[in-house]
Amino acid sequence: MDAPIEESYRSTEERTLTVFDVRIPGMAERLHRERAAWAEYADIEAIDHNHYVLVIRPGSARGA
Repeated sequence: MDAPIEESYRSTEERTLTVFDVRIPGMAERLHRERAAWAEYADIEAIDHNHYVLVIRPGSARGA
């Protein structure tokens, strides 16, 4: 019998999630500015009519 593998392997990539409540004045514009800043490394997902998540994938650090 083989010994169990001691390392764990992730089956999914890490992501950074930020929730935006677009009922707050200026928040929809901020969401879209952030999405544009991260370009192809980010997506927007709807939670409901007023709440959206900005999903940022790893390896996407912005330059200063």
